[in-house]
Amino acid sequence: MTPSHTRIPAESHGISLADLSDNARFVLEKLHEAGYEAYAVGGCVRDLLRGRSPKDFDVVTDARPEEVKRLFKRARIIGRRFKIVHVVFRDEVIEVTTFRGGDAGEVQRADGGMITRDNVFGTIDEDVWRRDFACNALYLDYASGELVDYVEGFSDIRGGRLRVIGEPESRYREDPVRMLRAARFAAKLGFHLTEDSERAIAHCRDTLEAISPARLFDETVKLMQGGAGRQTFLELRRLGLLEYLFDGLSTWIDPLDPASDWPLIEQVLNATDDRVARDLPVNPAFLFAGLFWRMLGRHRIRWMQQRVPSEDAMVLAADEVLGIAARKLMIPRRLAEIIRAIWMLQADLERLVPTGDAGGGKSAEGALSDEQQALMQSPWFRAAVDFLCLRSTTSEVDVSVCEAWRRYAPERSERHEPAVEALKPSDFGKKRRRRPRRRKPAGARRPAND
Repeated sequence: MTPSHTRIPAESHGISLADLSDNARFVLEKLHEAGYEAYAVGGCVRDLLRGRSPKDFDVVTDARPEEVKRLFKRARIIGRRFKIVHVVFRDEVIEVTTFRGGDAGEVQRADGGMITRDNVFGTIDEDVWRRDFACNALYLDYASGELVDYVEGFSDIRGGRLRVIGEPESRYREDPVRMLRAARFAAKLGFHLTEDSERAIAHCRDTLEAISPARLFDETVKLMQGGAGRQTFLELRRLGLLEYLFDGLSTWIDPLDPASDWPLIEQVLNATDDRVARDLPVNPAFLFAGLFWRMLGRHRIRWMQQRVPSEDAMVLAADEVLGIAARKLMIPRRLAEIIRAIWMLQADLERLVPTGDAGGGKSAEGALSDEQQALMQSPWFRAAVDFLCLRSTTSEVDVSVCEAWRRYAPERSERHEPAVEALKPSDFGKKRRRRPRRRKPAGARRPAND
């Protein structure tokens, strides 16, 4: 029996195929011409319905991964648990997924119900029940322009509801990361979790312990660098999920207590959100340095109370705090080195404050001592100054110290800067994609898939 669904005509839902990127339309058209079903799906449809410009465009089809790969010159099959195809263009990657099958015997599960292998293909009628939230389960049919809705996702978007498809507790146990996604979507979209979707989180939180630290790190970067990091952090805390990402941090967070870790963390998250909003690069090392800075200070004090010299205490404390962070998140070594550098430079920046009226530039640098100039040669000097200035907003450092160094390290406002370019995309997880090109005038050439 085919599940009931609604087909909403284009004049009612308001999305035009012209709203998709050139590359997404090209992929959909080629699949359609080859005789396959082809739909835009997920977040791109949701965002278009909300009047937003999607960051990514995902496609779903009845073509198998090998069949999709044969249609495009530059396409690669990725994934272990479920194979998908990335069709690569100069400025965009279109992710093409084959319809997932139902809960067949081929789906491998761990004892707690978590899916460990999932290469089961099916139809659109089965695929919809494998998706996470109703607002992400709308299909835009390339052939007709209609919106296909099995789970009342259209009304959820209009009502600002975030609702798990199916029985929430079993869906969270299938993939515990869905709870983190729930917090991210609620914060990013401004939607409210339905009562049953939220209540089940309290019963399933511990299943996050089974997720690998590498995957949790990737998810944490998405959570904190998705443009709504501050609100996402607070939503994670509200749902009791924060401690599964940042061990020992949640007990020190109180938005109503200016003496807690929150004021500095809030400044760091706001700064990250601001850069994402301006489409500027963001550095995860800067974010993690801020999240764990106050914890670092507490560990340093404990070492100093044991009569360990201040500098050595800082090194020992950094080792301890990065070790604590690694219990939950597999922070890449390259990133950990940068976090440590930002931390270690703070004491030098406070000790070697420039004096006098320097206007910046080479002449100003000439007035600095050899030790100050050596400090400026650090590849993470600018990031360290930025962090110092955020600390000054919470009165941890006098604002005059920030102003003195700011003359030698103007605020980061360029797209390209050494502190970001020196990092490889693999250090951060998934590479941030450039904004896709919009529709060309009639008669323009189809984009080359090269």
